[in-house]
Amino acid sequence: MDLLTRAEIDVLAEPGGGEARVSLFMPTHRFGRGIEADRLGWKNLVDGVEAVLAQQMRRPDVEALLAPARDLQDDGMAWQYMSDGLAMFLRPGWERTFRVPAPTPALATAGDHFVLGPMLRLLSGDEHFLLLALSQREIRLMEGSRNSVEQVHLGDIPTSLTEVVEPHEPRSDTMARPSAGAGRAGPAVFYGHGAGDENLSSTEVVRFLRSVSAGLHDLLNGATSPMVLVGLEHLVWAYREVNSYPNLLEEVVDRNPDQLTPEEVHEMAWPLIEKRLREQRSRVIDRFRELHGTGRVSGDLTTIAQAATEGRVETLFVQADPWCWERVDDATLPIVQLGSDARYAECEQVDAAAIATLKNSGHVYATSESVVADSEVAAIFRY
Repeated sequence: MDLLTRAEIDVLAEPGGGEARVSLFMPTHRFGRGIEADRLGWKNLVDGVEAVLAQQMRRPDVEALLAPARDLQDDGMAWQYMSDGLAMFLRPGWERTFRVPAPTPALATAGDHFVLGPMLRLLSGDEHFLLLALSQREIRLMEGSRNSVEQVHLGDIPTSLTEVVEPHEPRSDTMARPSAGAGRAGPAVFYGHGAGDENLSSTEVVRFLRSVSAGLHDLLNGATSPMVLVGLEHLVWAYREVNSYPNLLEEVVDRNPDQLTPEEVHEMAWPLIEKRLREQRSRVIDRFRELHGTGRVSGDLTTIAQAATEGRVETLFVQADPWCWERVDDATLPIVQLGSDARYAECEQVDAAAIATLKNSGHVYATSESVVADSEVAAIFRY
């Protein structure tokens, strides 16, 4: 299960070419009795989309398309390591699955393209962030939201100094368990230069951190979420010298992460992220209001959708909490045939506008307040 980046969005947004594409979303529990209920809910969701597809496709083709979803349904161990939400995208011979550190609605769609709207919390960067815990013993990358953080599998990226300065020893590729955080306020510590630890070989440390940065450059290709560093001052200073990720915050958590649980890291980092996101969102909304009457802004969905496909949308605001897909229908288990259900036509249009904006290097903000009254969206145009 992967970290969602704009590079992944480009893949998911590719035209379907007439082949069937299925998008599956469901809220999940990290622990407790809800886990078995999640498995049953997933089965019902897959059964529902299977019934829709069976009216259009041969049964063997339907079964082959949904096989990864059925495999997950039967994988009891996988359900022990879920996050707050689950998303799966299927096309013939291909699938992508994401554990989502934010709730998603229960929704299945079938059509000639994927739906990404229920994951806009991640795509917009609203309340979504990255943590990089720096120590010589262990590098940990986590992605988080307001309430939790979850460790990201780093693949071949070195996670300890010994992997770079000593002969490589195979390490486990087992997925780390997700952890929840309380999201309460913690100390905000600001970055400053200082002397390094004289007991360390600076050459070896820099080589190690450069390898980490190079690996993260590939892993985070296209990611736009803010990143907070957690570590002692000398390692933070050294990492900044080799960092290539453009959205690194100046503020850091100045603690040895080896001594911190994921919950403690989240508690200390979240106030830094919350302050950054609140200030950034307020500045952009103020700019929208300043441009009112200039022709550079709009709250009309049709106009915005067209401008997005032309690459003219610089910033898109999407009303959230709840999202369009979550409030259209109060059905227990919505199964949507794309392009043929008028109740969801507006949601499809919002979804398409957001994807086009992201693909054209625009910014998407999820906001609980309406920037324009009675409109799902608002936009600032490049021209």
